[in-house]
Amino acid sequence: MAELAILDASNDTDPTTLAGMSSAQLTEITTLDDESLTALQRVRAACATGDQQDPLDESAALRLKHRGLDGSRLWLIGDSGFALLHEDGVDIAVAPSARGAGFGTSLASATAELAGSAWSHGDHPAAAVLAAKHGFERARELWVMRRPIALELPQSSSRVGIRGYQEGDEAELLRVNAAAFASHPEQGAMDADNLAERMGESWFDPAGLLVATEGDRMLGFHWTKQHSATTGEVYVVGIDPAAQGRGLGKALTLAGLAHLAARVEPQGEVILYVESDNLAARAVYEGLGFTHADADTHVQYRKD
Repeated sequence: MAELAILDASNDTDPTTLAGMSSAQLTEITTLDDESLTALQRVRAACATGDQQDPLDESAALRLKHRGLDGSRLWLIGDSGFALLHEDGVDIAVAPSARGAGFGTSLASATAELAGSAWSHGDHPAAAVLAAKHGFERARELWVMRRPIALELPQSSSRVGIRGYQEGDEAELLRVNAAAFASHPEQGAMDADNLAERMGESWFDPAGLLVATEGDRMLGFHWTKQHSATTGEVYVVGIDPAAQGRGLGKALTLAGLAHLAARVEPQGEVILYVESDNLAARAVYEGLGFTHADADTHVQYRKD
């Protein structure tokens, strides 16, 4: 998810430092060489540490890792900030130590006319101001919900067979994913290359990609992710529309939570992302003990 607005009115930065930073040049990078990539990654790391949020979502990060700037455009302000424009919108980030110099405003001004959308992490009021200034309107909310790993799990009543991912499941997994997320702007676009990229990440565990099958047909899947010893994620739950109404969403979610409970430390938690208007999914997750706090809201802004 992209961070549209960074605090540009901070009073925490020394005025002398701000004067020096304000002279930094905004440059469009046409070739992603090692120097430019290092500068971008420094900003990412600084934001991840200072904000507890990576300013690039998984899709943007994988695209950058595997395809560089193919189909994307990049602007840098030294190693203080960047704007990455791609098919999903624009990602703008300013390192916490460089905020207050107007870099976020400069990056937004350079890219706002080219972008159709952008995300704001944490629903920050400064993002709303900057979005409105450039003609973006609040269009979508993505919730982060959390559940203590130690919370007791209910028993599943489903009799459908659930197992870990096996070689040869790729085609059925992609079919179910495409059908389940046909109207989803990000997940629904996953193809064989995207799947291979995700499976190539260090966190991938075939045993944590649980699939429900009936004969040779896949009915649904629950892809879990373990971020650390204390954090797991309900990464993706997808049900074939033809198999809906059989309680598979709850059964697969429970199977995934049990898988994570055996791997995440007792004081840890499980997180998930869900569209705020997906009332059916929210009801399932709330029934399993997941809760949402206002600070755990990401907002997508779009132009008309």
